[in-house]
Amino acid sequence: MASPLVVRPAAYRQFTAPKGVFCLVTDEALAGDLVVEEPRGHDGVLVVAARPGDTLQDLLTTRIPEAADVLVVRPGAFVTSPGPEAVGARRIAVMPCGSTPVEPGHLRYFLSVLERTDPEAQTARADRFFAGLERAESLRIVDGAQGTTCAFGLDDPELEINLQAGVLAPGEQQIAPSGEISVLPMAITGFDADRRLALDGELTLRGWPIVHAGYDRALDEAQDALFRQLLPLHRHPVVLTVTAGAVTACRPGTGHPAAAAAAKALQTLLDTDERYRPVWELGFGIHTEMDTVPANCGLNEVYGATNGVVHLGLGLTPFTRFALTFLCPGSAVVDGAGEVLLGATAASRRLRRTNRPGCGCH
Repeated sequence: MASPLVVRPAAYRQFTAPKGVFCLVTDEALAGDLVVEEPRGHDGVLVVAARPGDTLQDLLTTRIPEAADVLVVRPGAFVTSPGPEAVGARRIAVMPCGSTPVEPGHLRYFLSVLERTDPEAQTARADRFFAGLERAESLRIVDGAQGTTCAFGLDDPELEINLQAGVLAPGEQQIAPSGEISVLPMAITGFDADRRLALDGELTLRGWPIVHAGYDRALDEAQDALFRQLLPLHRHPVVLTVTAGAVTACRPGTGHPAAAAAAKALQTLLDTDERYRPVWELGFGIHTEMDTVPANCGLNEVYGATNGVVHLGLGLTPFTRFALTFLCPGSAVVDGAGEVLLGATAASRRLRRTNRPGCGCH
């Protein structure tokens, strides 16, 4: 029998100065596989085993005390944010694991990442990044290996910039593990394919793709098929041409013919549904104490390598059939002076070394 998944409330630094009980909300099917360690500071532990049709809003109003810190781990459901009246003064962290397939091993790993999450360090990193953005006269996303560059602007007053990091305050909700900054052309709850981010140039995709399909389990087979078509991106880059915030072309990265299949799959999707053309999200993962898991896993989205990672979002469920997230760990955000504000830094010099006896003194 596999070892249980362990939830350790005392290790989760988002919940400083614990209030009330620690409440774990999970699926009925998973409840027996989870063990909650005794917390420190909380008044006790409550495990709420949710049925398939239960929403977080319903559970907050019927089964969860008003004085509670809440962790939601429901791989069998797409969890939507409850309204502020239902949340009250509770602090809620939600592991976003309903829109992509999540295996027990993934949950085990990301529960350990949650323990390593330092909310104060993430806040400091985000503050430095925002300060750099605010003082920059111009901004670009560059990929040194592919030689691509894309100018972007943040002057639109209707932009929504969302920070998913830091210590939770009463009444706040946050993803778990935290560590993401997202820039969208409007509120995250809506979608308008005519809205655009200020992006012009070329962007290089290179890393594990994420294909979200969280509202309809009938899409599982098609979701897996699209992920496999895009899988070459893990090793081989695809370059997007972006004009006024919309993708107008995609091609295999220079010197990477093995990326042709992924570029073709993405081009087919763009041609089939124009709503995938806007770059709907410009995101920045800032969790630097984790690795990606080698799968179609939405929890990879906060991956920050050592200095932050750029990612892009195309489409938004349920407005589009799928929502696609592309990690770009080889890219960096640079200001007009060429200073790296986030992302990949210049490659260090690597010298060729051997262990053969080539010394003339032997």
